Amino acid sequence: MKRNVDATESLAEDPQTSFTLQLSEKASWLELLVLKTGSQRCHSLLLTLKTVYFITHGRNFNDTAHSCRGIELEVCDSLYAGMDICNNPNQYKEDEVIQKQSSYIMMMFTGTMSLVSIPPAILLGSWSDRAGRKFGMILPNALSLVSGGILIAMSQVRGMNAYWSLAAAVIVGLSGGYVSVFLSCFSYLADVSDAGSRTLRMGIAESMIFIGGTLGFFISGFLLQGFGFTPAFGVYCGCHILALLYILLWLRNPEPRGKSVCLPQASSEVEHRAEAPPKPSLLMYAKLTFRAVAKKRAGQEKLKLHLLILCTFLNNTVAVGDQAILLLFLMYEPRAFTTELYGIFTSARMMLLGIFLIGLFPWLLRCVGEITLAKISAIFRGASYILLALSINTWMVFLVAVLGAPSGICQAVIRSLCSAVVGPEEQGAMFSFSASVEALCILTGAIIFNGLYPLTLATFPGLPFIVMAGFTVIVLILL
Repeated sequence: MKRNVDATESLAEDPQTSFTLQLSEKASWLELLVLKTGSQRCHSLLLTLKTVYFITHGRNFNDTAHSCRGIELEVCDSLYAGMDICNNPNQYKEDEVIQKQSSYIMMMFTGTMSLVSIPPAILLGSWSDRAGRKFGMILPNALSLVSGGILIAMSQVRGMNAYWSLAAAVIVGLSGGYVSVFLSCFSYLADVSDAGSRTLRMGIAESMIFIGGTLGFFISGFLLQGFGFTPAFGVYCGCHILALLYILLWLRNPEPRGKSVCLPQASSEVEHRAEAPPKPSLLMYAKLTFRAVAKKRAGQEKLKLHLLILCTFLNNTVAVGDQAILLLFLMYEPRAFTTELYGIFTSARMMLLGIFLIGLFPWLLRCVGEITLAKISAIFRGASYILLALSINTWMVFLVAVLGAPSGICQAVIRSLCSAVVGPEEQGAMFSFSASVEALCILTGAIIFNGLYPLTLATFPGLPFIVMAGFTVIVLILL
């Protein structure tokens, strides 16, 4: 019983549980945004895309924080069963032991998900160039329902080990994970956007991560404080059901641009065989993905694409590291955040990111070039991580949210620039490669930051955030 109360406190910060309650309200709000940024012809498609993106990524933020705190509770319960330490771990010297083991298990969790999700991510985009985008949105939600069942079982069965979370990671990874939604949604957006509005629409879609996460933290916090883990993960599953219904009943596939065109009847059997399209296969789709990135392009476009993908790798490695260790870092002394305070901070941080992308980014695009905005965004992001590393009290931590508000612009611009380099029939393939890079970031971010954080606890726990700031400096140089 005590364990369930602890669980209630621990997940006060997660975004996934919120999406169910906001769909209808959010849809009308998104419609206004789309009408301002695009043509009437595409408005319903874009609205649908952003709603799916909103639902899915709130779920993703929720799952990370739920898993992190849930694993910490499982570790504490296995090491100190029946003791009061699991109620208030930061008041005991054993807190460092709990944090170290929790960090290592989280590293295994994210590493497993990363390795399993890379092959599906490589194949899915090229396949969707020919077969349509909907399947890439359906598959992650369907398999996440199964993983949600495992998480519910972990919260209900006291004897289940924290390592059961690895099974949930494998199941989600088989669909390509959240990066499959990345590639499907952004490929969809590229299909229905012209060059003049692409960056703005990418920015609005990117803001759904933060707006959804903000509302998710508040609503999931209420559920967890009042009811515990099981209802929260139940709503998590409900969000996936809603997303599936929304995709199946509302979403329309744009016409696949990579489809083979019917050829006139060949004059001879030899010509017919020569002109026949290759038989679809997993190997063919993998080749198309790598070809979209490796093929020769005019001028320096190929090098530009490679540098942009490297920027994506660095940005997402930082994002994964942030999610992996932030809760542990803030709960550690001298900050000693409660889960409620962590939820408030994370909600405020994501809300500011979303508001900046939706409110200020469109206006700034009229006055400043998109690459200049991306560079300024990288500077603010690096500065916010330095401040976070040096923070010793609550007000310094909350100042990080204000300083980092422009941080979301950088990746939105990078996605738009990547999309502009490749042809219309290569959008899925390019985003597929980018998604596999992002899946790899789950592994690299976990290894670097979950591995580094326990080693710095006795000296300078903020060092991982200094490393994150260093990565953003590299992004700034590459841009």
